[in-house]
Amino acid sequence: MRMLSTVQRRAIVHHLIRSGILAGFGLYIIFLVRTHTLVLYVEPNLAVYVKLSAIGLFATAIYQLHSALQEWHGVTAAACDCNHEPSSSLLANIGIYSLFLLPLALGFLF
Repeated sequence: MRMLSTVQRRAIVHHLIRSGILAGFGLYIIFLVRTHTLVLYVEPNLAVYVKLSAIGLFATAIYQLHSALQEWHGVTAAACDCNHEPSSSLLANIGIYSLFLLPLALGFLF
């Protein structure tokens, strides 16, 4: 097993967290559809588009998971300077991710 640098480990963790958040929102939409409560939150005419957005959320979650696996195997991004690195501040990262995790957790709990 090869050793990963700190930068690689941080990138993998960020990709996995993003993948989990995106999959969580997709699962929450499916949960609302299964329990027939989606129309309580969304205009009935837009329900079809919200259901379709769950597919997009899952596709993006799979892409983030794939990015984490590529980082794990040492495949680097193109050197086009078009990549956005997450903040190095732990407090900033906790704040950003909690903005997404808090509503998701409240949705599943209540």
